[in-house]
Amino acid sequence: MMKKTALMFLAAAIALTAATTVPDFSAKDLDGKTWSLDSLLGSKLTIISFWSTSCAPCKEELKLLDSLYGVYGDSGISVVAVNIDSRRTLSRVKPMVESQGWDFTVLLDPNGDLLRLFKVSPIPHSFYIKPDKELLKSVIGYTKKDAATIIKTTRNAVHGNYSS
Repeated sequence: MMKKTALMFLAAAIALTAATTVPDFSAKDLDGKTWSLDSLLGSKLTIISFWSTSCAPCKEELKLLDSLYGVYGDSGISVVAVNIDSRRTLSRVKPMVESQGWDFTVLLDPNGDLLRLFKVSPIPHSFYIKPDKELLKSVIGYTKKDAATIIKTTRNAVHGNYSS
């Protein structure tokens, strides 16, 4: 079982790796507005994080991303949270986002289209994308120890430094 889990993580990490061009997509936000990758790209960095309302580490990561968006949003950083709740639990998403006060764009993926396109498993799973749609890095999971790396990656991107 442990080997199977390790292989799953490895396969997910390899799915989209650095030097990969992120595929275009379209999805609706909480208000029903349709967005594409092009309309979401930041001029310095775009962070797309996949999450669900039942995922505690996802919510912790999104709190950090919201604070980074507050600091660096005007400097070209874009944060997009893709919620993967099923249609059955979709009604929980908007109230949660509003209660958290998150200011970034939240897209809905109840059918798992973006989940499959990005080959996401498990969550949280975040993709750091350069303005030219090249994937800078893919990060699976989140713990408090990851915060320093996320902050460093974001700060570096604001200054045009894309080395991880």
